[in-house]
Amino acid sequence: MMISCTNHHRTIYQNNLNNSTNNANNTVDNNKKIETPQGSFQPAIQSTSNTNLNSLASSVNNGASVGSTNGSTPNNSNGSTTPTYNHNNSAEELEKQRREEDEKRKKLELEAASAAAKKKEDEEKQRKEQAELERKRREEEIRRTNAAAANAANKELNEQVEISSLEQMGKLDPASTIHDMFSFFPNEVYNSYEKLQYFSRDLNTAVSHPEIVFVGPRSSGKSSLIEAFIGRALNIVGGNISNGCSKRVLYLQFTNNIDYEVPKVTIKKDNTIKEFDHDIIVTMEQLNENLAKRNQLSNDYIEEPIYVSIESRTTLNLTLIDSPGLLFDGQQQQQQTESTKIESIVTSLLRPSHRLIIAVESCSQDWKSMSMGQYLKKIDPELSRSTFVFTKFFNTVRGFSSTRDINKYLSGTVPDIKPFFVTLPNHQVRASYSEPNRFQEKIYQAHKRDMHALEQLQYDKRYERSIGVLPLRRYILNIVWKSYQDTIPRILKHLRSKRQTAEATLNELQKQSSSLDSTKLRSIASNYTVTFLQITEKLLSGTSEGNPSANGQTLEEEKSQQGDCGEWVDAYKEAIYIDPEEWNIPYWSSKLYGGQQLERLMAEFKAVCDNSKISEVKMDDIATASGINKLNNIPNYAWAASDLTSLISRDTFVPLIEQLCERAMYIMKRLTDIADKVIDSRRKSRCIGSSPFGGNGLNNNNNNNNSNNDRLSNTDMDNLDQYPFFTHHVKNLYYDFVHRAAKGCKEKCMDEFYSSRTIYWELTEHPDSSLPSIRNDHHETKTAVCQLATKLFDSIRQRITKNVLLKLYNFFLVPMQTDLWNEIQAQITCLSNEQLEQLFEVQATREQLKQEEKKQQQILEKYSQIDEQFLKAASLFCRPLSNPTPSA
Repeated sequence: MMISCTNHHRTIYQNNLNNSTNNANNTVDNNKKIETPQGSFQPAIQSTSNTNLNSLASSVNNGASVGSTNGSTPNNSNGSTTPTYNHNNSAEELEKQRREEDEKRKKLELEAASAAAKKKEDEEKQRKEQAELERKRREEEIRRTNAAAANAANKELNEQVEISSLEQMGKLDPASTIHDMFSFFPNEVYNSYEKLQYFSRDLNTAVSHPEIVFVGPRSSGKSSLIEAFIGRALNIVGGNISNGCSKRVLYLQFTNNIDYEVPKVTIKKDNTIKEFDHDIIVTMEQLNENLAKRNQLSNDYIEEPIYVSIESRTTLNLTLIDSPGLLFDGQQQQQQTESTKIESIVTSLLRPSHRLIIAVESCSQDWKSMSMGQYLKKIDPELSRSTFVFTKFFNTVRGFSSTRDINKYLSGTVPDIKPFFVTLPNHQVRASYSEPNRFQEKIYQAHKRDMHALEQLQYDKRYERSIGVLPLRRYILNIVWKSYQDTIPRILKHLRSKRQTAEATLNELQKQSSSLDSTKLRSIASNYTVTFLQITEKLLSGTSEGNPSANGQTLEEEKSQQGDCGEWVDAYKEAIYIDPEEWNIPYWSSKLYGGQQLERLMAEFKAVCDNSKISEVKMDDIATASGINKLNNIPNYAWAASDLTSLISRDTFVPLIEQLCERAMYIMKRLTDIADKVIDSRRKSRCIGSSPFGGNGLNNNNNNNNSNNDRLSNTDMDNLDQYPFFTHHVKNLYYDFVHRAAKGCKEKCMDEFYSSRTIYWELTEHPDSSLPSIRNDHHETKTAVCQLATKLFDSIRQRITKNVLLKLYNFFLVPMQTDLWNEIQAQITCLSNEQLEQLFEVQATREQLKQEEKKQQQILEKYSQIDEQFLKAASLFCRPLSNPTPSA
């Protein structure tokens, strides 16, 4: 019965489970019909539901299987069974599990439906936004197209209105005096100006040309004013100021060149742009395009300017400088940065005091709003080189309605300044009428329109010369004109100075040519010889006239200049180390020449000798020098010591004496170069008015020849360069005397080396008992002989050092101060006339003087012609400007 019940419940549970499974399957089938916004179904829900149902069925089947197998459990010892399966609990668990699965399934269905709906909503919203953006873009495009068309129409209308307004002022009379800068003056003036420039170059006289800087706020009309001033529509400023040429400094360098009837325009190389690293020659019409391209390639305001050279035969040398526009009201950070850069660039342009300043600013009825006055006072406090130009004057005039108001406005400028009021054709008009004659016509019409508006208001005629571009151009060119006029006297003075120099040189050459006779040559020879000997003796006696700092030598410099002969060497040709400071050599670090340098050499020789020691004496030398055996050993070893000392002293001191004589000759020979420099210095002193040759402290010979020095012809001494062969002959006589004196001194010094017999004889007069008596004791013998030889060497060294210095003074220095005068003067005096002419190279000198005379005559004639032509050209150029300002 229990088993039957269990099976019955199992059947009921199985039917319920099947029903649940069928419901779940129906739900999944329904879910399959739910399509996503993209048209795809949701397989995740189906998979999840099937998985849960399969798990539930598996668990139920497992539970039933367990119930059928383990339905009863032994509960007592009799083996009876008691059922343990709880049918109510199992049904509740299955029902609970089913409800949970249904809730999860419903929740997943809701989430899927919500996600699909939200996604569809987002896609719809995105589609609407894109449609709205597309609509706005089309509307903006239509608006811009309409605005551009309207702007073009307005510009065309404004241009037509402007042209119509200008045309009402009438056409330009062909006979009018309206000119551009290339035809402002008559051709004769330009021709005379070119000649003045040629004369200044020929005279090597630099003539600075004026430089004019145009400065002002952005869009004030600086570049347009430059075009109007030149009279050519260069179009150097475009519609977009950020890409216009004013982004960089522009130098327009006008140069007078007779080779170019049509102006030659050259844009110089630009170091900041690789594409323009070379000069480019363009036409006036191509200038704007090239300038605009260079500015577009420049990322920022830079100090590197653009240079444009304009060469023409009908222009004056002049430089116009267009500066970047100033920003006085920049509030944003970027504008403030730009303003600082621009102000720095402009200030550097205005700072040179030779540059004229044209301050350009737009007109305003309120003078207090003008900013250029305060700005320029920082650089030009007195405004002495500043001129103010106020543009867009016609627009301001139209704002006045009474005579009182316009006159009050014209008189309200800053005191003590030169103001000009101009109206310039706008950019479109200038571009449309770029041909020079038409452009000049528009400038004339704009000026006439301003005058017409002023006359309608009955303005004060005193301000007429301040109205328009034409008076401004006249004012600036007058300043340029006067600056060149001021240079004419300076060029003329330089020309007259050149002419006078040529005349003086010619007279001097003629005087030299006429003075080439034997008597004059003998006087020149005697004067030069006396002067040379005086200076040489003075340098030996002591003087600073030879400029020791430049011509003196330190001890080290003296040795280095002599090369191998400068260093002291011993008998083995080894250099002797000298410490001049330790050995107390006087003035070893001072620059000396002449007698004081010779004194230092003698002190150095004495120091070297005093520090010379006897060389090592070997036993072989002692045994050989001792000779044959004798009855008495004393003379035998005394002779050995005498003989060794004689040889060693000769080997030691002869090289030193030879070096002493060589260096003494070097010191004396240096005096010729120093004497030439002294003569040249005295010659220059005479040229600036200093006293001629002379001095104090000379000896009797010098005093005896002072009269000759006083009679020395300055002209003859100044022309010594014309006679190099003679001066070289005098120096050779001096060198020969120095050689002979040094040779005689050296021979006298060699007498100091006595023979071994003389030394032995002196030694035997005073025998020494310390000499050894036993010949077999070699050590004692060597010691005794060495001691005796050392004693003899010290005695000989003292005697030789003292006597050599005395003989150097007596047989070398004294003859240089006494015999030198007589010998050289005698040889010069004894020269025959033929020898003098040969030494002075009279024939060659005469030929050279003739060539120089001819050359100077040509130079003098050239300067005379230039003087005449210059005065004629200056007279034409100094003609006053008389081009009248056109009347209204």
